[in-house]
Amino acid sequence: MKRWFFVLVLLLLIFLMIDRQRVYVRDPLGGVTFNGVKDEGAQVFINYSNDVLLENDNPPMYVTLVQHMRPVGLPSALHCIHYLACLTDADKATLAGGGDVGARVETMSERTVTYRTADGREAVVTLR
Repeated sequence: MKRWFFVLVLLLLIFLMIDRQRVYVRDPLGGVTFNGVKDEGAQVFINYSNDVLLENDNPPMYVTLVQHMRPVGLPSALHCIHYLACLTDADKATLAGGGDVGARVETMSERTVTYRTADGREAVVTLR
């Protein structure tokens, strides 16, 4: 039994090392504000290179992916273990409908991500 558990953990670690750009892990200390107002219920997921996946199950519901040097938008394929982790289809995830037309990333650092939505709202994502 211990041997099978060790093999499974080893396989999981190998998968995470190979696909570290596709795996987004929930940041329980992360938060989102739109125009200075905290968005309650928003969940922040980050990957190895601090790309951000935002998910909110409360109205208004949304899923938004913000990657370095890519358009902001909804990923076309996303598989999640609720409240824990999500997996996209590729390192540079394909977006459904070509992304949020007009949305643009302003700054991305290891602590904050700032972008402007298509309707002009400023979104600030605080990490860790």
